[in-house]
Amino acid sequence: MNEAQHPLVSIGVPVFNGEKGLAKALDSLLEQDYDNLEIIISDNASTDATPDICADYVRKDSRIKYFRSLENVGGANNFNRVFELSSGQFFMWAAHDDQRQSSFVRECVEKFERSPGAVLCAAHTHSFIQGESELLYTADLDSFEGLSGLVRRYRETLKHFPATAIYGVFRSSALRKTRLFARFLGADLAMIQELSIHGDFVQVKKALFTYYGRETWNSVHDDHRMVFGDARKPWWHLPFLVLFLNNCKRVADASLPVSTKCGLWAVLVAHEAGQIALKMLIKSAGRICPAKYESKLARQIYWRWMHSPNVKVGSDSLFYRRVILPRLGWAWRASPVAHET
Repeated sequence: MNEAQHPLVSIGVPVFNGEKGLAKALDSLLEQDYDNLEIIISDNASTDATPDICADYVRKDSRIKYFRSLENVGGANNFNRVFELSSGQFFMWAAHDDQRQSSFVRECVEKFERSPGAVLCAAHTHSFIQGESELLYTADLDSFEGLSGLVRRYRETLKHFPATAIYGVFRSSALRKTRLFARFLGADLAMIQELSIHGDFVQVKKALFTYYGRETWNSVHDDHRMVFGDARKPWWHLPFLVLFLNNCKRVADASLPVSTKCGLWAVLVAHEAGQIALKMLIKSAGRICPAKYESKLARQIYWRWMHSPNVKVGSDSLFYRRVILPRLGWAWRASPVAHET
């Protein structure tokens, strides 16, 4: 590829104590068959060997730029920082422990060139759990194919956007119109929902990205601690309400006709009302369900009201333990009976 003919793609790597997977992740980025790249690493005051690894790679390849914070600025600020430091026409976030096929960037850019109204392009994603050899699921954007209308796209983003697609390629000009990441749980999805206002989501129908989830799932208190630094989430802090209000504010700030904003607010209210009703059902069912029926009831609830058509299950038993039970909030009462398939 001739760099003069192909737009610059910026890749942002926000990292904190990433010594275990960072070198492998950087290798997969440097092995991309799309040469016109810049790789921006923002080290969030790591205390492990991350700075030494980054220094080695800066010496290896001039496309890598390394920035280090003297103190931890939080995950949201670090994600925003790599984008703010970028200069490419397209942008991509890359975690320090994920893997991409060598054609990932090129094929996403080619899809953008055929889709002038697109603001995000993601490839099919294979999702694994660290320490597990079985495929957890494959994620795609199939339900967004041929989807027309801003309000319909926004509704679909609320319902069925696969979280791993946050590591797709973005059109930088559209991303700059958003408020990016804020400091609350679910800020990544709020940013994506806002982005959907500005254009289409498209995909490369190949599994070019491999995502590795944590070996153990996070509790709501773990997630709260990662964002705010508190030991436990206060009882009065309601993440779903914070997310709802932030979404409303993002719609209010968008350059849209009032009638369109009202349509989006109506979608938000209907979605949130449905989620509250579902949470009440799940909580009640979890309290009264005998252990021997837990597996059957959990699956019925999940597949009836919670499953995304953009997630294709790999291992059924692993998916039950790592997705269904945590989504229902029943992970704490998992039992050998519940793990049977």
